[in-house]
Amino acid sequence: MSPSRLFAPVWRFLLLAALGTPAASAGEIVLYDNTAGNLPQDQQWLTYIGVASVSSPADGVTVDTRAFDLLAAGYFNHSLNATPDDWSLKDPAFPSLDPSLGFTLGFELQILDEDHVSSDRAGFSVILLGQDLLGIELGFWEGEIWAQSGPSFRHAEGAPYNTTLERVLYELTIVGTSYFLRADGNQLLTGATRDYSPATPNPDPYGTPNMLFLGDDTGSAGAQFTLGGLTLTPNAAPAPPVWALLLGGIAWLGRASSRHSRR
Repeated sequence: MSPSRLFAPVWRFLLLAALGTPAASAGEIVLYDNTAGNLPQDQQWLTYIGVASVSSPADGVTVDTRAFDLLAAGYFNHSLNATPDDWSLKDPAFPSLDPSLGFTLGFELQILDEDHVSSDRAGFSVILLGQDLLGIELGFWEGEIWAQSGPSFRHAEGAPYNTTLERVLYELTIVGTSYFLRADGNQLLTGATRDYSPATPNPDPYGTPNMLFLGDDTGSAGAQFTLGGLTLTPNAAPAPPVWALLLGGIAWLGRASSRHSRR
């Protein structure tokens, strides 16, 4: 076989890699259609728990927890039953979130105002847990997004970011034992997933697999925020980065060329 014929498939591979390789996906689920003119809890997937001021603009929902300092409020994919640790999915068709396959939560968010009395608390948080209870809780301040450390709930890794300027599409992906947060497509924050289940708050969402929450989950902070559309994509492990594909292809070319020269 001539070298040109030998290397042709590899060059096609490198070209495709340079153009970008899409992620594998099992299909996007719309958790909240913000164009439907109603609240998230009026749709299929989410419940609302808490006492707060809630209004529904034309393209989303605005929640204000600032006047309820000792209370929390937000949206779960579960309903709370008779006891503080007894949760059930609002819709049993909600998929199991397998970190080995990856999954992504997309949410449009603008923080309008946020205040906190502790550097370990935030007026708006996102909790995303897989089927193995591992996941991440992210806190949103006006000028930073940061991760809760684990069951001790301390301020861990974070990234400076102005969350108040406009509504932003955030994409939170968990794959393997890592999480990745993008803001309008730009990588913002990453780290290891955590096991929060040793904690015993009341109520306790951290011991329930496939748990999702968006809102204010602490009495030590408050926020006014607007949520737009919410989506979930299971089986959404990102494709290898282009540089990895290119390096792999170049290494293959080197080995193939060496073998050919020895023949």
